[in-house]
Amino acid sequence: MSTVAEFIKTREHIEALATKITLLAERKAAPESKHRLDEANQHLDILKTMVANDVQVIVVDRLTRHLTRLGIKVDAIMAKKPVKRKPKIEA
Repeated sequence: MSTVAEFIKTREHIEALATKITLLAERKAAPESKHRLDEANQHLDILKTMVANDVQVIVVDRLTRHLTRLGIKVDAIMAKKPVKRKPKIEA
């Protein structure tokens, strides 16, 4: 059985990761943001096992939606391919 303090600590860690993911996504650092997103989702799975009351259920649902939106954003960044320019041919 987990304590409320452990729940709060895990929640805060997920929220910190979400902030980092947002910043990394703005910088277009796709691999690093994907890594942080995977880490946040692992912690979210742990958090889901700690749920003991209605307030915690609401928190888990909110974080799930937030990470899902971030995942969509990160996937969109990863799908974009870098622009390749044709080399100039000098005559």
